[in-house]
Amino acid sequence: MHIILLTSSSTKSGGSRQALYLAEGLVERGHRVTFFTPAGATLRNLSPGIRWADLPDRTSRWDAALAAAFPENGPCVVQAFHNKAVKRLAWLGLKWRLRGRKVVCVGYRGVVFRPGNPLPYWSPGIDAFVANSEACASVLRGMGVGAGRVDVIRNGIPAARMECRTAPGELRAALNLPASGPVIGTVAGDKQVKGVAPLLRAFAAARTMDRTSGDTSLTDATLLVVGVTPERWAAQCTELGIADRVRMVPPTHLVADHLRLMDLFVLPSLSESMPNTLLEAICAGLPVVASNVGGVPELVNGNGLLVPADSVDALADALRSAMADPARRATWAGASRAMAPEFSSAARVDRFGTLYRRLLRQRGLADD
Repeated sequence: MHIILLTSSSTKSGGSRQALYLAEGLVERGHRVTFFTPAGATLRNLSPGIRWADLPDRTSRWDAALAAAFPENGPCVVQAFHNKAVKRLAWLGLKWRLRGRKVVCVGYRGVVFRPGNPLPYWSPGIDAFVANSEACASVLRGMGVGAGRVDVIRNGIPAARMECRTAPGELRAALNLPASGPVIGTVAGDKQVKGVAPLLRAFAAARTMDRTSGDTSLTDATLLVVGVTPERWAAQCTELGIADRVRMVPPTHLVADHLRLMDLFVLPSLSESMPNTLLEAICAGLPVVASNVGGVPELVNGNGLLVPADSVDALADALRSAMADPARRATWAGASRAMAPEFSSAARVDRFGTLYRRLLRQRGLADD
């Protein structure tokens, strides 16, 4: 198949990475893929081997740029990621149909809030929308996108992303982690929506409750927070009296290595659709405690606990409960390992390929 991907994002966000994982998987399967991004997008640094193309600054020039990548003969699929690109594709798809171009257009939605302007999502110029969670799909259906035009394809994690590159003991020493004692961890970011602040408060509260009750499940525990700016959180850790029990790590490509050090993964986010970090924790075979938001409940099924978002008390109770019961954590870890194959990048690419072929058939276009 000839496939054109485009994103209006210039960053290496979770959504952009999922678009890249799709591109890489499609290329591996022998498809001809061109990936349009804004010039200078940092995403390109992650995969130089992809056929990259510049998305013009002015949307009025997108038509010519994209059409130049169409095959001379035969159909192609155009898939848009991120809202600006989806909105433009809604109208370009109509124009291409009127011109008789053999193009199938697919939109993508990976957030659970309703878009401010629903009109592009009603456009017949887009043949189908892919949502990355049932929660996200329900938002699209609720705003009038026909159920038959919405497919759910959850995020996937490439096998290479889960490969460890450092010895556990070496990394543990580099992080100045205690030689023994459990590690509670998360992979987050500095934005408020990622929930680092309530996680720090919950960890402090759980340790206080342990001391009061005489429990020792969190006495030797360390909280490992990966993907943040350490200086931003130092004052809060000191104020909460947990500075000696918290390790902050800036963004790193060694995510799998850090996950391997964890005995429990926590997702404290205030809003999510299908969080990559939680999927990575599941693929690492970790027990989880996660906020009950968006599509997260679709990922927590016998492998951990759900807690209300932004509830410090509930999160503190969940941390204490999980750390007090190693046998239950082991059961949850086994459930995560059993779920992991469903969330492989390879499985996700196969689902997209099936969707593309179905849409081409529905339009009466030959799949070459």
